[in-house]
Amino acid sequence: MFQIQLRYFQYILSLSIFVGILISSTPLISSSFVGLTLIWLTEMLSGQFDVNSDKYYVILILLLLSFSSVTFENFYPSIETYVTLFIFLVVLMIYFLFQPVVNIFKIGNAVFLTVIAFLVNGYIVDPLFQENIFLISYIFLLLLFLKTLATYLNVQFGNFQFFFNFFLIFIVFNGVSTFYDYKTVNIFIGGTSVALFTTFITHVFTKLRFEYEITSKLSNQIYVFDYMFAFVLSMYFVDALNVINGLF
Repeated sequence: MFQIQLRYFQYILSLSIFVGILISSTPLISSSFVGLTLIWLTEMLSGQFDVNSDKYYVILILLLLSFSSVTFENFYPSIETYVTLFIFLVVLMIYFLFQPVVNIFKIGNAVFLTVIAFLVNGYIVDPLFQENIFLISYIFLLLLFLKTLATYLNVQFGNFQFFFNFFLIFIVFNGVSTFYDYKTVNIFIGGTSVALFTTFITHVFTKLRFEYEITSKLSNQIYVFDYMFAFVLSMYFVDALNVINGLF
C-alpha cells in the first residue's frame, strides 16, 4: 500500500512538470523535480527501514538532510558545492554514530542513497539546470511515457534490457536536443554519455533493491522511476548540459 501511494505522488508530480511547461512556470517544474527525488529516496529507504516501526524518524531525518542542498543553494549561494557536501557528510556521520543500533550494511546503503539525492537536489536548483530546465523536462516526460509504455507491454526486460535502456536515452536525448541550436557533435557526445551512465546507474539501483530486507515484492513500475532518477543523476555526473552547450 505504501509503495502504491508513493507511485500516485510520482505520477502527479510528473503531471505537474507537464503543467509547468504549459504555463512556463520554472518554480513549479523545479519543485516537481525535487519532489520526485525525495519520493524516490523515501521509497528506497523504506526498503532498509520499516516505516511501520519507530524507525520512520530515520527516513524523515535523511529526507531533511537530502533537501538541505536546496536550502544551501537558496540561502547561501556563495558557498561552494564541495563545502556543502562536506558539511552534509559530517552531519550524516554524526547522526548515525548516535543511533542505538548500528547496522553497517544499512548505514552504507542509506548514506549512498542520501548523498546522491543530496547532489541531485542541489543540481536541480543550480543555475545551469534552471537555464535548460525546459529541455530536460521535454526529455524527462518523453522518457517517462515510453518507459511506462514499455513496462506495460513488457518489452524492456530480458537479455536486451541494457540495450533498450541505452538506446531509449540515446534516441530521445539526441532527438529532442536537435530542436535546439546546439552542435550535432556536442549533442551526440552528450547523448551517448548520459545513455551510458543512465544504463549503469539503473543496474546499480536494481541490484540494491534486490538486497533490501523490507521489500518483499517489487512491481514493474518501480523500475520506471529508478530509470528516471538515474537519468537526472547521470546528467549531473557527466555534466551533459555543459557538453551540449559546447563547454568542454
